[in-house]
Amino acid sequence: MTRRIPIISVLLLLWSSLLCAQGQDISFTAEISKERMLRNSTLEYHLILRNAQGEQLTPPDFSAFDVIRGPNRSIGTTIINGVATSQMTFSWMLQPTRTGDLSIGPASVRAGGQTYRAPGKTVTVLEVNDEAIGSTPENFLRAEISTDQAYVGQQIILNLNLYASVNPISRNMVREPSLDGFFARPRRRFDASPTTIIENGREYQRRTLASLALFPIKSGTLRIDPYRMVIGAVRTRSSSTFARRFTEQIPVNSDTLTVTVRELPQPRPEDFSGGVGTYQMDVEIDRDALTTDDALTMVVQITGQGDVQRLEAPVPVDEDNWNIYDPRVIREEFLDSPSGMFGRKTFEYQLVPKRAGTYAVNPSLNYFNTETQDYVSLSPETFTVRVTGGSGQKTYTIDTSAVAEEPLVLRPAGPLGPGRSYRGNLAGRPIFWGLMLLPLLIGGGVIGLSHYRRRMDDRDPAILLRQRAGKVASARLKEARVHLEKVEPRPFYDAVENALLRYLRDRFNLTVADLSRSNIRQVLAAAGADTELTERYDQLLKRCELALYAGQDSAADLGATYDQAVNLITETERQLK
Repeated sequence: MTRRIPIISVLLLLWSSLLCAQGQDISFTAEISKERMLRNSTLEYHLILRNAQGEQLTPPDFSAFDVIRGPNRSIGTTIINGVATSQMTFSWMLQPTRTGDLSIGPASVRAGGQTYRAPGKTVTVLEVNDEAIGSTPENFLRAEISTDQAYVGQQIILNLNLYASVNPISRNMVREPSLDGFFARPRRRFDASPTTIIENGREYQRRTLASLALFPIKSGTLRIDPYRMVIGAVRTRSSSTFARRFTEQIPVNSDTLTVTVRELPQPRPEDFSGGVGTYQMDVEIDRDALTTDDALTMVVQITGQGDVQRLEAPVPVDEDNWNIYDPRVIREEFLDSPSGMFGRKTFEYQLVPKRAGTYAVNPSLNYFNTETQDYVSLSPETFTVRVTGGSGQKTYTIDTSAVAEEPLVLRPAGPLGPGRSYRGNLAGRPIFWGLMLLPLLIGGGVIGLSHYRRRMDDRDPAILLRQRAGKVASARLKEARVHLEKVEPRPFYDAVENALLRYLRDRFNLTVADLSRSNIRQVLAAAGADTELTERYDQLLKRCELALYAGQDSAADLGATYDQAVNLITETERQLK
């Protein structure tokens, strides 16, 4: 009897979820897998009824298509934050009977005592051009950039897209460009869902494998070398007696790209902050009334689509009336979004009034706007601050100490010891012959070093990546160590996640698209890692995701997280030699 209680509880939970779903808004929609297609291709058509049990379904008119499969029906329920949503889906697979703009008529269904209708759809069908197909590649890789004309510091989005007319079962990145002349940030929040594209008479499934935010750091014509990848496709080899399936390894390369980068226009404003892109500024002050004994604390937060590392602290007040001490950077981070990479930088100022009075405090930010291609001055808010005379006793403490450099002093030469003089014959001393042979030794060392480097460059890039993985991970964790010491949770977790993913990517020769938690578990298991090590990776990456995207960036366990990351890399190197 006790074993039936959990089953009954689950049934009651599902029943209550369905009842809750019935009380939500009912919708009936139609969806198609593609809007443009070739005559010899197929199309998936779906009718979706949400939050209701349907009856008396009237399907659309498919007279312009041959029904290859369907209708198939599926039912599902999802529960998010305690809210249940039911879904009933009817599916068909269709093939057009002719070319042109073909219509799929409206559909209707009865639910909850009412009739719901889904509007019709239109599909553009193109004729198959056999000559064009013969001259176009079956699969190709393309690196696509948002612009090939930019200013120094302007954000450029690079998407690495795979166009495939077959369904690849594997992808292996062989070589990535060095991106010399760019500061690069990898993006995670990009659309990786496949999209149907017709190009040069052939139908492809386009999928974005990786996305980068690039910021040019110098002017001129910058080059982006090709990506090199090998994809695996299932083929069938037939003979007179049987057919055999095998995986063909297909190399694909992207083209070389060039970006023309210009310097910012001259003359630049005197108060130019160095920012390039589009920004907004938020300002807060801790008080609007103080004495000449007090310090006004001002926090300036700058957010925008640009490289915030280039931003210099703006001058927030009039220097004639205020003493301005060097501001502290209390936050500097990059935030990913579907439209690009956002940066956020926060300055904290301490401002001391020189005399009593009423002052209008109106901080501003001058930056170069890449949309208007002009310098823009932001001044979000004006504060009125009243200052009265103080008693001369400071209520604030500001560290203005500096390390004084020891001046260079030329001291007179001291007396020589017995038997020594300032004159002598160097040719009779060993040091003379050592200096004579030194150029020969240096030349021999340079020749030997060049031979060694040539041998190193001829090695397999994949082997080099694996050998350097531990060093790269250690360097990445140094960045996390800096944020740990400053107690900066969000940048810390971002640095830890980047260190682990970069390490796994180099260690196992993975692509950016392969760095999902589920795929990482499979890769580690296939490499011989034990279950405990695989689970530790999954838990730590999950902890970083919660900190970065679910607001659980507590500073309480930064030290433990850092130790876990170091131990993970060390244990991986020990187990997987």
